[in-house]
Amino acid sequence: MERNCKNCGSLVYAGKSYCADCGAKWIEKRITMRNVGVDFADMYLGIDTKFGRNFIDLFTKPHQVINGYIKGARMNYVDAIRYVFIAIFMSGIYMYVVKTFDIDITAGLANNDEFYRSLGYTEEKIAETNKINGHVFDFITKYQGLIVFMTLPILALIGRITFWRNRQYNFTEHLVFHMYTYSHFVIFTTPISILLSFIDVDILMIWSMLAYPMLFAYNTYCYKKCMYLNWQEAILKALIAIIVSVALAIITFMAGMIFTIIGVIIYKKYINPV
Repeated sequence: MERNCKNCGSLVYAGKSYCADCGAKWIEKRITMRNVGVDFADMYLGIDTKFGRNFIDLFTKPHQVINGYIKGARMNYVDAIRYVFIAIFMSGIYMYVVKTFDIDITAGLANNDEFYRSLGYTEEKIAETNKINGHVFDFITKYQGLIVFMTLPILALIGRITFWRNRQYNFTEHLVFHMYTYSHFVIFTTPISILLSFIDVDILMIWSMLAYPMLFAYNTYCYKKCMYLNWQEAILKALIAIIVSVALAIITFMAGMIFTIIGVIIYKKYINPV
């Protein structure tokens, strides 16, 4: 039976669920709370069968998800941007739980007075370090979304330099790669972090310290799959990525020091001369 689209008026032929002109879905059933929830999740988060497929395949077949998105096959999986927002949403849940239940996640190894004393810290330095840890935690809590968006381009840059001779991915495609892998890692590890925050903060801190090595290993695995590398090539690229990361960290630190010195000189000479 032919029908007219409720949005643009074009014909929607029998057996078709979407309008060929405007793409609107043909809806006949009455609206319910369940329908509203499903539509909201699908429109803003893409949480339907796509999410489950996304989650499983980023473990087993990451090349199908990532390379498929890059090449334009985007119907079967949650797109990269939405996956990032889901990860940020999961991080927000974690921070909400920590604040609501007043869990001091800095009370573990990072805030252990005996640990600092073993390093030779004075009591004044221990107090100052704990205060800095508190400020860092507050900053991460407040700007976690911004931190995620700042981290992704850095990871993409490291990837592009590491695969400089390999033209399979440009910078933007490396960015898409890390949008998927970083978000997937956050989505997978956040529920574990929430559980550990209730069980033992010390174990949570150890889990947190292992996060970056685990993310690095997962990225290596995904690059192997997406770039069709053997394990020898993948490990070699991983070592290059470590060198690139350290070099970028040193360059960033030195640039920060130089700009700080220049800023102090300008301030003392021109803004507030003695």
